[in-house]
Amino acid sequence: MEGRTRLLNVGQAAAYLGVSAASLRKWSNQGLVPVYRTPGGQRRFSTDDLDEFMRSMRQTSADRRRAASTRG
Repeated sequence: MEGRTRLLNVGQAAAYLGVSAASLRKWSNQGLVPVYRTPGGQRRFSTDDLDEFMRSMRQTSADRRRAASTRG
């Protein structure tokens, strides 16, 4: 699929991230993970968006660790 983003359903996307489907649904409801909806209302997640979400979460974790180490 060169040049095209791959879309995953909830189960596939959760497995891709290594989290539960419930966690992924919660994060999408909170607006943390972009989600696309099919005409039937099912969620689809792009692998590009999931990769960006993971990068942003790693960055946030690293920032928290840095802040904690400067306090102590």
